[in-house]
Amino acid sequence: MLPRKRVGSPADLDALIVMLCADQSHFVNGAVIAADDGFSA
Repeated sequence: MLPRKRVGSPADLDALIVMLCADQSHFVNGAVIAADDGFSA
């Protein structure tokens, strides 16, 4: 049932965390970012 055929690991969120910590993400406020491998689409 998993599109990527594997369970995610914490390292899979690294890029998201870096993006949210960057100065360029100052306009992101109150967003819900689903890390569900596309199940919510």
